[in-house]
Amino acid sequence: MNTDPVGIFDSGLGGLSVLQQVRKVLPEESILYVADSGHAPYGCKDTPFVEQRSRFITERLIEQGVKIIVIACNTATASTIEKFRQDYGIPFVGVEPGIKPAVQLSRNGKIGVLATEATLASERYKQLTHRFASAVQLYNQACPGLADQVEYGQPDSSKTKILLTQYINPLAAENIDTLVLGCTHYSFLSKAIKKITNEEITIVDTSQAVAEQLKRVLQRELLQNTGASGIKPDVRYYSTGSITKTARAIKTLMHLDVDVSELC
Repeated sequence: MNTDPVGIFDSGLGGLSVLQQVRKVLPEESILYVADSGHAPYGCKDTPFVEQRSRFITERLIEQGVKIIVIACNTATASTIEKFRQDYGIPFVGVEPGIKPAVQLSRNGKIGVLATEATLASERYKQLTHRFASAVQLYNQACPGLADQVEYGQPDSSKTKILLTQYINPLAAENIDTLVLGCTHYSFLSKAIKKITNEEITIVDTSQAVAEQLKRVLQRELLQNTGASGIKPDVRYYSTGSITKTARAIKTLMHLDVDVSELC
């Protein structure tokens, strides 16, 4: 049994979708969550910038004694996870677009992918699609500005709906039957997406799969907290942006009143 906390970070608040699932799958684990909201989103940034920010946050989390880190950002995972597994002496779990499950779920072999420009352009994504999607048609759609709407705590605003319609309509015109959410921010837009698609398209969100993978890694590395110590698990939130705005957005997205500390 290991009572040290799990570290989770994202370019901003999208990783909260992963955090929600981790708390369900691993209720005994304490968590440190870092939103790099002062530099969000990562999807339009170049690789050196994303690596520099991810490394800064990783080292702050390690200083605070985390036993494992979840990179809850598709862009950061694609840019850094292999390097970080070599550079730091703890395990890492990343996120990536759910191409494999989408291929298994699709009936007509036409799959849409909503993601950031950086994720779609990454070598990791190219390898992922080459490995699992050679027998289907993938329609990739970059979504500038969409993660920002979640970051602002406005998943249901008219602007968000306009952006979603703009990005989904071309995919729907291709007769896709499955839609991959390739950014953790987009998990908070699932309801709006279902309305636009009249729930006729299967949505693939990997947040739960990431939580399940985290559990497997903790068990494999003998790091899981079983709760036998009697220590009550807690969740601490940090932001590199405005802690007031971050707390307000968390309340909108997760319906929780939380204290947010500054990470600098």
